[in-house]
Amino acid sequence: MVRVCLILTLLIAVSMATTLPAQRAVAQTKIVVVVNGAPITSYDVAQREKLLRLTGQRGNLREAAMGELINEKVQDGAVKKAQILVSDGDIDSAIADIASRAQISPGQLRSAFSEAGVNIQTLRDRIGSQIGFNRLVRARFSSLAKVTEQDLVAALLRDEAKEKTVEAARYDLHQVIIALPQNPSKQRLAAARSRAADVRKSFASCGEGLAMAKKTRNVVVRQMGRRMDVEFPLSIREKLASTEVGKLTEPVQDRLGLVMFAVCDKQMVQSANAAMKALEPEIANERGEAFTKQYLRRLKRDAVIERRG
Repeated sequence: MVRVCLILTLLIAVSMATTLPAQRAVAQTKIVVVVNGAPITSYDVAQREKLLRLTGQRGNLREAAMGELINEKVQDGAVKKAQILVSDGDIDSAIADIASRAQISPGQLRSAFSEAGVNIQTLRDRIGSQIGFNRLVRARFSSLAKVTEQDLVAALLRDEAKEKTVEAARYDLHQVIIALPQNPSKQRLAAARSRAADVRKSFASCGEGLAMAKKTRNVVVRQMGRRMDVEFPLSIREKLASTEVGKLTEPVQDRLGLVMFAVCDKQMVQSANAAMKALEPEIANERGEAFTKQYLRRLKRDAVIERRG
């Protein structure tokens, strides 16, 4: 039970939101709410209640579950109208990431949910809805939520309690990329991951390792030069911080393929720019949350919500 709570806490912290069709073992279920023609059943509500209970939420769980499901139906309708797709692979990747952080396999995650009486599809629906709505919000509001240098300077000057400089890591980096086509097959991706593992294992120093990587089939090496850690998203910063100088980070998948970073040098420096950059995620998150709440309120205002029980 503790492990399940940890997993779900990770899910909430990530805050990733179209309900996916699934075969469900539904007994004596009835429709309790209809949102823009989309039904929510008593089974859906009961399952979401159990999910909330596992997260440690208190209070009227039935109303909280109903509220979440209504919001998701409203969101899913907007996502579908915008023709934004969330694939099974997107959800699988999110679940695999959650399981990895909890140091268990996706299969063990499913088993833990089953033991707690929660259909894993309940979690998949929730994740899929969050992913889709986040993509929609970013598509609509990304330009409005952009944090400028003037915003960062103003925020730093406004908060006198903050340090004007902070200690930050400055790296000398190269990208080592295992090239992949868009939407690679499972076999192709598995082969690329195996090759990435071989390259990492053989990478003993930047001098010899980069030369070796350049001679490896389907591997591209790109010089990045000196970069501050705050220039990267948190997930990349964590990989860089845990990688020794002269070694390769674990791979991350993007549109180019599997990308690893060769850490050729690392120095800790005092940086005013890093102090400003450190404020950027906080400001962006605040604006993103505000836009998301405002947009959802508008969608709910225009929705047809019929409660039946």
